[in-house]
Amino acid sequence: MRLIYRALFKQLMQSAARSHRLAGRPALAGYAFDHITLKMHIDGRFAYRELDALEHQLFPKLDADTVCLDIGANIGNHAVNFADHFHHVHAFEPNRKALDLLEINARLRPNITVHSVGLSDHRHTLSAVQPEGNLGGTGASASGSARDQRVELPLVPLDGVDLALNGRAISFVKIDVEGFEAEVIRGAAQTLTTHRPVIGMEVDRRSVNGGSSPALAAALELGYTHMYAMRRGGRARFRAVSNAVERNYPMLLLSTVPLELEER
Repeated sequence: MRLIYRALFKQLMQSAARSHRLAGRPALAGYAFDHITLKMHIDGRFAYRELDALEHQLFPKLDADTVCLDIGANIGNHAVNFADHFHHVHAFEPNRKALDLLEINARLRPNITVHSVGLSDHRHTLSAVQPEGNLGGTGASASGSARDQRVELPLVPLDGVDLALNGRAISFVKIDVEGFEAEVIRGAAQTLTTHRPVIGMEVDRRSVNGGSSPALAAALELGYTHMYAMRRGGRARFRAVSNAVERNYPMLLLSTVPLELEER
């Protein structure tokens, strides 16, 4: 039975790999047995529903000659995919283990700059838990076990980083920093106020209270009054919502102006 299962599993994985290659998915390096890598093998890329919705609904509305920021880039799954839609992508990642692969994967696209720091509202070093088997879950609030590791993450405010934009606007910012989103927004207040990019942000249900969260409140103070959530089930697409409910949002779009998100 084990040999039959192994042969069937191998055939399914080979079939999936052929399908992903035909779809033009980037051949990213990943850590064996890690959550993100497993998802890439199965779906062709991690967070494929969010990326599909962005590529079909939002990115066609944005100027391709602009800049994208990937804050919490991990091994580069999003940054490499974003690079096909923007003039340049700046990827921020403070975790050395993730950074090692981010620097390798960034070579797949010539328009990615890697920054070996994370972002916050002041310059400091954060002691975080790196869960075994889930590199993307590294954070100060991660629940640790005996086999997890403790890592030190260097953080700086975005407003103090020279992005060498050469007159280009920032049109999209993705933030996925495991509960540190509010600090990132506060440390990027000047940049966000100047460029008014669309923000794509992860929101954990544990942070939601009364239709908002610390990160959503920080964005609201900067004029981000429009919110769009991905619908559950069915086709991957964003729809306007008036407030956040107590559930996990892998990506919630925030904007200072209404977005027309009709699908192409």
